[in-house]
Amino acid sequence: MKLNVLTIRFQNQLAPHEVPLFRGAVIAALEHKLPLFHNHEGDGFRYRYPLIQYKALGGRAAIVCLAEGTEQVGELFAGGNLDVVMGVRSETLVVESVRPMSFNMQLWQQTFEYGLNRWAPLSVKNYALWRTTESLAERYAMLERVLTGNILSMAKGVGLRFDDRVECRITMMDGEPYWMQMKDVKVLAMNVRFKSNVSLPTGIGLGKHASLNCGIVSRVRPPQ
Repeated sequence: MKLNVLTIRFQNQLAPHEVPLFRGAVIAALEHKLPLFHNHEGDGFRYRYPLIQYKALGGRAAIVCLAEGTEQVGELFAGGNLDVVMGVRSETLVVESVRPMSFNMQLWQQTFEYGLNRWAPLSVKNYALWRTTESLAERYAMLERVLTGNILSMAKGVGLRFDDRVECRITMMDGEPYWMQMKDVKVLAMNVRFKSNVSLPTGIGLGKHASLNCGIVSRVRPPQ
């Protein structure tokens, strides 16, 4: 499947903990009109993979759009006014770069290696099970099941169905799990490396809070 991905980077500086403020500022600028920007429908939450994601890439604000999100993001620029309010400061968003990509996302016979940063894999139920699981092998197996589900959820969100089994194997935990503040709650985050037989575009989010700079995928290239 050819997946359209559009990455828009701004000159505006943004720290990771400010990403929710950036998201809120963009939504407010659009007057809450477009569901893909805020992932709500009517009075409820849109329980689907977010096709517009807000990031802090290299210390600067960015938006990553997938599939139909690449078409809706034009509404942000249609009015010509990019003045936003982030917390207590007002800024004008200044575009630094726009990078479109048509990515071939599918299952392969081979596997690819990825980094996954700020990944929040555990629900309240899974966290309780995680805490009581002493075996490292069982913990890794749990995380691999969650990660497989994250990839399947992402694929479903962009309209892709796999004809064969998705494989995921976590190969390394980069440091210890750590707590991360997301809006009004703390979530347990991890940085891991994994291998999968699915080709994934760099920069997208997987798992909980994927729209808010969490679960960021990066391709690990084999040494030359």
